[in-house]
Amino acid sequence: MTTTFIELTEDEFDKQFPLLTNHLNPNASCAFGDGPGCLFETYGDELAFVRAQAPHAVWTFIDGDDGDCYVVSGYHFVNRIGYLISTVPVPEGTDIEVRIALSS
Repeated sequence: MTTTFIELTEDEFDKQFPLLTNHLNPNASCAFGDGPGCLFETYGDELAFVRAQAPHAVWTFIDGDDGDCYVVSGYHFVNRIGYLISTVPVPEGTDIEVRIALSS
């Protein structure tokens, strides 16, 4: 099976893959405006919740080697900062990456 790789901007990601808020932690990061945060931790009850979700709805927020952060589709362990859950699943056979530019 062939895998399609897609790079999205932050705005494209936000429009195509709305995120669940983290109902387990009122202080979760990755908030939009004044709303609640969407980032789930990498341990405990939050990780258990992430692992119970459909795999194609899970995203990993990672620390890139280039000084930027990335949101990548799927459950990943290396360089993970936390997890996000989208209300829209990633299509089968597709890997998506969103660069969160922190460096200039």
